[in-house]
Amino acid sequence: MSVAIVIAPLSNDTLRDWPLTHFERLARLCVDRLDARIDCVGIRAQRVAVNQIVRNFPPDRVRNLCGTMAWADTAGLLRSASCVVANNSGIAHLAAGLGVPTVCVFGASHNPYEWMARGPLVTTVHRRTGCAPCAFGSLAECPFDKRCLREIAPETVFEAVRRACAAADATVQGSPAAA
Repeated sequence: MSVAIVIAPLSNDTLRDWPLTHFERLARLCVDRLDARIDCVGIRAQRVAVNQIVRNFPPDRVRNLCGTMAWADTAGLLRSASCVVANNSGIAHLAAGLGVPTVCVFGASHNPYEWMARGPLVTTVHRRTGCAPCAFGSLAECPFDKRCLREIAPETVFEAVRRACAAADATVQGSPAAA
């Protein structure tokens, strides 16, 4: 198992969070099709919610590390990842800044071209809806129950992850250190 994926499924704003059921399906696709090991990261207060993702997997394949690491340790974990998957959040920006292949799932509350994580290895997955960008400040304001995020299929994000992992693997294989 050489594919290590870090998932940061929760941001500091529920309006920006892709559904946990979608993250769970993404984890299943990554484990089954990429033979991946997945570490879910976040703060301690997110640990119980993230259990929804990890509960149906063996602990050696998908782990809940929410609240178990300092920020510097999280950065180290991101550096070692084949790919990082996150919402529009600090983790996405940190991973992008570290040069790690990053897939950012972006909702319509903000314009992705203005607020997305930036870097040569960043893929932003978003769905244009008629209400985007909404600039709502809370989930309670959204009359469409985050349609912009709900309608992004886990299979779509998986394809972005698969491409990011393949590109990262090709880069490592082609590097002088790999020779």
